[in-house]
Amino acid sequence: MVDKLREKSEEELKMLYLRVFSNDLINEWKNITADADFKDADEVEIVKAIQKNRYKNQHV
Repeated sequence: MVDKLREKSEEELKMLYLRVFSNDLINEWKNITADADFKDADEVEIVKAIQKNRYKNQHV
């Protein structure tokens, strides 16, 4: 299996990641956006919000 993954392009690996973790990513996004207002947010602010939620019990 690992050998097959080594032969994949970066785009193929990203798609596989999304397929495997899509439900987790959707649920995480619902949790993040439940209390947030991203109407005027830029990409950096959104990434910070995701990281804050994901690592809230860890020191980053």
